[in-house]
Amino acid sequence: MPVEMSSWAPVVDQLRVGDKPQSAREREMSALFEQHYDGLCDLATMILGDAATAEEIVMEALLKTFTGWGRIRDKSRANFYLRRAVINLSRSKIRRKIIEGRVNAMAHRRDELRPPPWTVDTHETAREVWRAVRDLPTRQRACIYLRYVEDLAEGDIAEIMDCSVGTVRSQLSRARAKLEARLASDEAARPFR
Repeated sequence: MPVEMSSWAPVVDQLRVGDKPQSAREREMSALFEQHYDGLCDLATMILGDAATAEEIVMEALLKTFTGWGRIRDKSRANFYLRRAVINLSRSKIRRKIIEGRVNAMAHRRDELRPPPWTVDTHETAREVWRAVRDLPTRQRACIYLRYVEDLAEGDIAEIMDCSVGTVRSQLSRARAKLEARLASDEAARPFR
């Protein structure tokens, strides 16, 4: 028995790509997008100072809101949730940029501080110094490394080691005195070249 094509028209219309019926969540998110997208982009741009990054942040906030829609208690206040998400994501982006900047600066500083080309005397001296540093007690060794290799301030070292700045200063002083004595005795024992 032949089937009339006209009876299938409503079903075919629903199966067209992009024409599927929207759920309530999709309709509400679409409305949120239409009403608040520009304002959210302006908010993120004011925080970040970069319109392109701001758009990425807003889209990420919208995506998080869409995927977490069931956790939003008061749907009528979803625009406040979106704004908070944009602010939090913007702050996270700023923190990441600061950390990346520090890491890049440290890498650049390390490149600048690369040792000169290898020589016998330089190599031997460095080896003696690091041998002497390895013989220091753990706290003094850590202080020496953080201060002279990582080039950190005493306050930063104190924070990392969870002690006072005075403790860091005394550990550095003791370590320098031990290193000076050790290296002086090694120098005296070394034959002339």
